[in-house]
Amino acid sequence: MIVSLAGLVLYSVTLAPTVLWADAGHLQLNAVRGTLQASAGSHPLWVWIAHQVTRIQLGDVAGRVNAVSAVFGAGTLGLMVAVLREIGLDREASLLAVAALAVANTFWTYSVRAEVYTLTLAFMALETWLGLRWFGTGRRAYLVGLGLVVGLGLAAHFLVILYVPALLWLMWKGRARLDVRGGLGALTALTAGASPLIALLLRDAQTYGMTGDEIVRWALFTFEGYDFSEAFFDFSLAMAPSDLFQWVAFLGIQFVGLSGLCGLVGILKSWRLFERPKAVYMALLYAGAFAFAFAYRVGDRYAFYLPSYLPFVVWIGAGWQWALGQGRREGRALGRRPWVRGVLAVLVVLVPVTTYRLVPELVARGVTFRDARRVPGPGAKYYFFWPPKAGYFDARVYAEQALEAAPEQAVILAEPVLSAPLRFLQVVEERRPDVTVRYCCWDIDEALAEAKERPVALADVAEEVYPVERLRDAYDIRPVGPIYLLTEEAP
Repeated sequence: MIVSLAGLVLYSVTLAPTVLWADAGHLQLNAVRGTLQASAGSHPLWVWIAHQVTRIQLGDVAGRVNAVSAVFGAGTLGLMVAVLREIGLDREASLLAVAALAVANTFWTYSVRAEVYTLTLAFMALETWLGLRWFGTGRRAYLVGLGLVVGLGLAAHFLVILYVPALLWLMWKGRARLDVRGGLGALTALTAGASPLIALLLRDAQTYGMTGDEIVRWALFTFEGYDFSEAFFDFSLAMAPSDLFQWVAFLGIQFVGLSGLCGLVGILKSWRLFERPKAVYMALLYAGAFAFAFAYRVGDRYAFYLPSYLPFVVWIGAGWQWALGQGRREGRALGRRPWVRGVLAVLVVLVPVTTYRLVPELVARGVTFRDARRVPGPGAKYYFFWPPKAGYFDARVYAEQALEAAPEQAVILAEPVLSAPLRFLQVVEERRPDVTVRYCCWDIDEALAEAKERPVALADVAEEVYPVERLRDAYDIRPVGPIYLLTEEAP
């Protein structure tokens, strides 16, 4: 409880106060609307929870939606303490390991903005604990609870499935404790937990006239009408070196310094510190999550490595327990002093935080290991790599200025990243209903044709997204506020 409260304080202090870019803004809009669908990118359980929070009349509604992530991020920290203690680690090692997770770059980032991942990881941490608890006690209630958690978790994110192979292996190893009533109870609970999602899927199938393969693709591969199935299992030998480098970089930026080192040590020491089935269980949890993310070729792949960080945190705990135990066994006076433990705890937090503050400066100079696309605003270079978002209003300011600057009846062509705050202000705050915000720019010619006589503006002129050079052949591109108006040049 104390760990969760400390996490909640951290995430509340660094919470984004208002509407944001990209998926965060999209989810904020869905939360306010209460849009419940069973498509792969809809995450109905998160939307339902966040929608209840929007009913609270206190502060900025988008900021309240961001707070949902903070609550579940803090809850995940508490659950991970339970996991570490259940597997056999002592209190000191467990707290140091969970402190590393609390300030891990991606986890912290998604704990202060509207995203589904902290809710998903809370389910996955609970899955992990229930599996260990059942293995240790054989009590049927834990197995039934596990079925319920997996079934209900599907409505948060299908990532919860990634832990199922490891859970099945643990059940196999503990099959002497498994009886027919326990197995049937778990399957019944799984079905009950998944039933709201199944009901939504059947409703969507009827609403959109889907059958057979269409229903499957809707449930597994569809987001905002786009099918992303080709990104799944896209392993490439040619890309393997780059993918490996990216994996190492993603992991390294999460657990900087002593935490990362203890994690590597813990991989080896876990085979001695844990019972062999539990050590294999952790390895399988990591392997399943890693294999999926490694072969999932999307722009935000770094987010899909998140489930692999939970077992890595267990290894961090194992590394700390071994290291601290070495100091005690060898009787080193320095290692036994309480202030040394305090210094270690500070370093676990301070080194990553300092690193995160420096990384945006390096990225601004061209040093990066993933898409470093900038967004508008004075805090642009800090948005993607610096987790704290307290006082961050760039997305709101941009959207307000863009909608105010747009000519009457204009069409703003915007990629999903920039369109999110524009759409939020239009729908939720009813700003400039005469303006149309349209996704682009893979179909720029079709978009221009649809606009007909209406004024057209680009949300930005980043050449990696908008075909600026080609458009300049036919249009004069003139900045109007933060957007760029297209005016046909005279022949």
